[in-house]
Amino acid sequence: MVAKTIYYTTFTGLDQQLTLYKTDRGLVLVTTDNDQPDHFAEKWLTKTFKTYQLVQNDRLFDRERDQFCAYLNGQLVNFDFVTDIYGTPFQKSVWHQLAEVPYGETWSYSELANSINRPEAVRAVSRAIGQNPLLIVVPCHRVIGKNKQLTGFRSGLALKKSLLQLESN
Repeated sequence: MVAKTIYYTTFTGLDQQLTLYKTDRGLVLVTTDNDQPDHFAEKWLTKTFKTYQLVQNDRLFDRERDQFCAYLNGQLVNFDFVTDIYGTPFQKSVWHQLAEVPYGETWSYSELANSINRPEAVRAVSRAIGQNPLLIVVPCHRVIGKNKQLTGFRSGLALKKSLLQLESN
């Protein structure tokens, strides 16, 4: 089996180190330094590609890095670079709907489940959100508890709060 080449770059934003990963087809994964203790990237890449080779190539990420920086500085609302998303059909349906949550707004997990016509699947929706590989790009930070409390975020609730504050300005 030929190893899949995965390119990556790192940069700092909102006091976090962000790492972007992409294939020849587009961005596949975004992690922060808060993801590292659990080895999220390594686990996700191994599960998704079985065998892969990581190659650092900062020049391949000019567009993505520029857009992330603009977003994190409050100058960009929507990303328009190419993504290459991997997941089950159900996960992809949840992630597609997440991308429809407007900038500056929040939805509850049950609102998201209702929006994909799966009101009984709130827990499954929550799991799919937690497995979202495209942190920030697919805005899982915009989903909060029914009681309006911040809940579950792979990179920590402090970052989720910072992203929501950024979008509320």
